[in-house]
Amino acid sequence: MNTSNEKYFLNWDEAFNSTAAQVGGKGHNLARLHKYGFQVPAGGVLISRVYRDFLESNGLSDLLNAVAPIKAEAVMDPAIEKILAEIRQKINDGQVPEICIQELSKHLTVMKLVDKPVAVRSSATAEDSAIASFAGVHESFLNINGLTNIIKAIKDCYASLWTPRAIAYRRKMGFDDDKVAAAVVIMELIPAAAAGVAFSCDPRTGRRDRIAISANFGLESRWSAALWSQMNIC
Repeated sequence: MNTSNEKYFLNWDEAFNSTAAQVGGKGHNLARLHKYGFQVPAGGVLISRVYRDFLESNGLSDLLNAVAPIKAEAVMDPAIEKILAEIRQKINDGQVPEICIQELSKHLTVMKLVDKPVAVRSSATAEDSAIASFAGVHESFLNINGLTNIIKAIKDCYASLWTPRAIAYRRKMGFDDDKVAAAVVIMELIPAAAAGVAFSCDPRTGRRDRIAISANFGLESRWSAALWSQMNIC
């Protein structure tokens, strides 16, 4: 465990003065947007050190090291999928260090986010870099309420580093497993009527004379509520 005065949870200003190695690509970019005047929802980043401490305190490091020989083309093998599923289950069953929970609880209380819906978003240390994006590889969770559920979602973010797709992408991009850690962004959930992602080039071909936009109804849209209602009836 960390015995220094290093903080575990950083607000946007603190995350801006940190590094992507601590707050991950998503966390660092959100902090930069906040710094330069864009409207970023209240929140901050649980640093990647917590992920590493979590693995160590739950005795998972050796188990994860055993995954190193797995090659990208083997991740869909049923035996490998079973091993990875067991790893994710052990992560979900693990205990986040109490000192981290206490600090997180204090900051979320100050930000008045403990009793509000939040988004809990993976922010891996190698994502959104010059050589890799990890877009859609790791999980994020929306509409999370209460500290207990936030802690569960944090562990789900950690577990998402050990899915077949995450392993395969790391192998493809040449990242060792121990070089990619998970920071976690925790931020107020915006009641969006619609949400989407815009690419300044075509992500399939790399053509820069095209803009690609992927969008859908937001969680608070009356249309999405109707669609969810129909799906639940079915």
